[in-house]
Amino acid sequence: MTPEALHAFLVIGLQREDEPVSGITDAVEQQGIPIEVISRHWPFRRVTSVVVRVPRDRLAEAIVALELQGFFDVVAYHAGED
Repeated sequence: MTPEALHAFLVIGLQREDEPVSGITDAVEQQGIPIEVISRHWPFRRVTSVVVRVPRDRLAEAIVALELQGFFDVVAYHAGED
């Protein structure tokens, strides 16, 4: 498995353009999940979005943590199994 396959990317839609990213990182980090902000703006979506990287094996936990904090517009991307 390549190093890239060990991580997943989450694209999280924000309710406001000026919404702080700290709400996203705090929600995930509180669960002990490492998170890295990759981009503040994702040009392929109509809403302002943040792209983050999390460990692939903690992907489901990260999504649940975000949803519990009110982030309901979350899309996950990851490499497929070989």
